[in-house]
This record gives sequence, C-alpha cells and structure tokens, in this order.
Amino acid sequence: MPTFGSKLGIAQRIILAIDTSNADEAENLAQLAKSAGARFIKFGLQIATAKSWQWCAELSKKYGLEWVADAKLADIPNTIEASVASLVELGYSPYAITIHATAGHQAMVKAQASAGQVLIFGVTILTSLSDEECHRIYGSSAKDKVMELAQSAAAAGIAGIVASPKEVGMIKQNEVTKSLLTMIPGSRSTEAQAADQARVATPSQTITAGADLLVIGREITHAKDPAVAFAKIVNDIKEAVNEL
Repeated sequence: MPTFGSKLGIAQRIILAIDTSNADEAENLAQLAKSAGARFIKFGLQIATAKSWQWCAELSKKYGLEWVADAKLADIPNTIEASVASLVELGYSPYAITIHATAGHQAMVKAQASAGQVLIFGVTILTSLSDEECHRIYGSSAKDKVMELAQSAAAAGIAGIVASPKEVGMIKQNEVTKSLLTMIPGSRSTEAQAADQARVATPSQTITAGADLLVIGREITHAKDPAVAFAKIVNDIKEAVNEL
C-alpha cells in the first residue's frame, strides 16, 4: 500500500525549516522553498517570538506554501487545547502543529480534537539528546522512550510523530505505530556538520527507512548556495529511492 510520503514528489517531502529571527531572511527562504518545488515550510519559536504566529501564517499564504507551526507545546491538557485552537483560527491555518508527546495522553487527545483537520504531531525525544542524556532524564534509551511515546501517540489518535532518523525504521515496522506519519528532523548529508544534533543519518537513509517528511534547515539555509544545496539533497534521495 502506498504511504503518505510516497504519494509526494521528493522535493515536496522536504520541509524547509525557517529558523531565523530576521523577517527578510525568512522571506528569502520562503521564496527559495517555492522556487525549489517544496510544499511545506516550518516555523519554530525563534521567528514566532520575533514576529508572531500570525506573521508566519501570512508569509506562508503569500507564497502559497503549507506551513508547520513547530510550537512544541508542553503544558496541561486544557492549555494545549486552547493554544492549538488559537493556531488553527489564524487566517491561514497551519498544515500541522507540534506538541510534546510527554505532555501525556489526554493532552494529545485534546490537541487533535481542537485541531480539526489540522494535523497534530507529537514530538518524542529531541534529536539533540544523546542516549546518555536520555538515560539520565528518562531512565531508558532513546529508542525505548521514542517507541513508548509513539505508542502513546497512536493510542491518543494524533496524526503523527517527530523522532530522529535513528528511530523511524522501528516506528514504521511496529504494528501499533506504523500508521503514524513521521516528520523527521536531524538528517544530514555525509559532508554536512551534525551541529547540535546527536542522533542523525543522511536524508537518503532516512527516507529509505520509511520517513514521510524530512525537516531540513541549516544544511540548506546556511549553504553558500541554498538552491543548489536543496537540489543536491533531492537528487541524492532520488538516487537512493531508485535503487530500492
């Protein structure tokens, strides 16, 4: 059966992360996404704090792009429910909103109910956390905790999860979690620096492992020529997919 990701062109499976506080830079990146054939862009707390979520919605609408509100909400269920409603009620609703899966079952249930047709993605374990840090914080390995949270997300009925490239394969192979959409940050080409990401793989490896959507930022946005960097990643993924 075709997966969600397989129904999209490779460029459409890349969500360009607009991680900046500068409005002009954000607009340039939105233009890049549009010209490169991307479907999605992602805004996080950096630009939303500097400008506003409303501003993010308006920029996305200007370029005809769908957008992800990477709010990573983590609060009590009622507060998350109300915050999701506020994001959905923007003039140009996001395609998806992220919340922390560690907020719990009820928070995820309320978030998706409040979101309506907007997709809720549960953030499992941040890709910046190593196994050692996961053990220190959660008392288990990253893989074990991600699977626990993914199963919780599936039980809550949200649309998908955010995890690292290292966990996407097991999520797609598990009977309980395989239907969850996977939005995967932390992929890096072999020549790119990992920066603050701890659990990484190449974009090609991540897609062939079963990822539906890739979130890619600095490897493209900090490149000498972002358009060339975007195109190279697309071509690398196409080659890997064609070899399957």
